[in-house]
Amino acid sequence: MSRRWSLRRRLTSRVLALVLGGWIATVALSALVLDHEMNEMFDEELQALVETTILSLDAGLTSAAPRLVGVQTNDGESVLRLSVPGQPADDALWPALLTDGFHDAEGWRILRRSAEGRVIEAAYATDLRREEKIEAVAAFLVLALPLMVLLLWALGRIVTDATVPVQRLAGAVAGRGPDDLSPVSASGLPDEVLPLAAALDGYLARIDGLRQSERDFIANAAHELRTPLAGLRARLALSVDPDAKAAVAQVDALTRRVERLLQLSRLEAGIGLGRGPADLLRILQLLIDELRPRARHAIRFDDGDLDSLTVAADADALAILLRNLIENALDHGSGDVRVTLTRGGRLTIENPAPGAQLPTERFASGMGSRGAGLGLSIVAALSEAMQVSLSHTATNGTVRVDLQFDLARPVSGA
Repeated sequence: MSRRWSLRRRLTSRVLALVLGGWIATVALSALVLDHEMNEMFDEELQALVETTILSLDAGLTSAAPRLVGVQTNDGESVLRLSVPGQPADDALWPALLTDGFHDAEGWRILRRSAEGRVIEAAYATDLRREEKIEAVAAFLVLALPLMVLLLWALGRIVTDATVPVQRLAGAVAGRGPDDLSPVSASGLPDEVLPLAAALDGYLARIDGLRQSERDFIANAAHELRTPLAGLRARLALSVDPDAKAAVAQVDALTRRVERLLQLSRLEAGIGLGRGPADLLRILQLLIDELRPRARHAIRFDDGDLDSLTVAADADALAILLRNLIENALDHGSGDVRVTLTRGGRLTIENPAPGAQLPTERFASGMGSRGAGLGLSIVAALSEAMQVSLSHTATNGTVRVDLQFDLARPVSGA
């Protein structure tokens, strides 16, 4: 199983790593430039101090002046020392220097100049330079920290905004119904996502074509079989051959399967799924009167003393739904079928059927069923398309199906 990953997190982390890498490289380069510039600044400071000292010697020092003049700051970071050539210097902080110019000793940066019979040595502690550089870099980091926080926030917003079209496309596809194979909307999608939308449209179009071919085949086959089956049944019914008479029941069963294929074709094509109104009581009475003569078990109908019950459903679809339910109860039950209708639009169909199950997937038939498993799948699909609440239970050897219909609103002014 492949590991899950997030495009947003991966894009954010990689862009952030790139920005941080560039920022760290910039800081390192800036530190090198800063070190170089600070060295030049301190050296120029030493030169200025030495030149000022030489001018002071020219203006005021005489041969009677002390051979050594020492000037040192309180913290010991900068030192100005005057000495006479060839004589040892007091308080030597670094080894004796023999040539003029800049020198580096342990802990010191020194500038030596000889002028007016004096040796002038100006120096500063290298720790001073290091501390100043650290302070400058720290100040730079402190100033850059808010910018980094702002960068993280802005980067998160940018990546989120960039992935919104992908999320919107995924939400639109996920929110579709199982029969919605229309093209997805490419409005507002970036160029990088347009090929995905186009590929998805092509895939949906191929699925729609295959489903349409399947529906056409079922409808055409079922339609073409009805007339030959009707003729075959008529000839078998007229025959005096006992075997021919026995085959009539098989032809009737085959005819019912063909009718259910036609019903399934109509359902998948969306034919006859209006909101009515239809008289549920009248349709039930007609169906029961039609089914009773050839039913294996008695059909007991409790109409709740109603004269009519108008519901918001298409009459043809309602008849198909109820016929499949009642025929299923008659074919697979072991006793009388009880049909109960209430004033609130609740219909209950129950019958004894020990060990029975209620499959609703196509071509899945219950235990002991001789059918093809189409009836209850048609019922489930029809009830969903008609927005009729359907529930079924099989307990204690009794199968019960409950349907709740929406009552039709009365026509205003009627």
